[in-house]
Amino acid sequence: MVSSRLFAGLLLASSSAAVAGLYDQPWSAVEPADASTVRKEFPASITQIDGRSTSNPKRSEAVAPGKHVVTIRFETARVNQSEAEATRELDLSLEPCTRYRIAARRTTGTKWEPQVYTEPISECARKFQKPAS
Repeated sequence: MVSSRLFAGLLLASSSAAVAGLYDQPWSAVEPADASTVRKEFPASITQIDGRSTSNPKRSEAVAPGKHVVTIRFETARVNQSEAEATRELDLSLEPCTRYRIAARRTTGTKWEPQVYTEPISECARKFQKPAS
């Protein structure tokens, strides 16, 4: 009984330390962009980052800054698309304290191209702001 409580406590402590570790230094975020009928853009699913599946393709994923390969997927739902038509790999150089929103921009028919928008992560920027000299 005591050992199972101790094990559960250690597991909880180690998992919260692992989660907090990413936010102990500047981070980046990759997420689907919002839909825009004016720009003919749709949210793209973020399926993998550096070959590892994301926890939820429709949610933001915190990532360490640096070079990463982001795999996105967009299906038009009009006709069946091949894997090559539905999936794209993006080589991105992620900057610290920056959010990357990725949209699928319709071009012609079932064709689309990725569109990447950036914005600052204000919480990260405030936390790691360098003092003025």
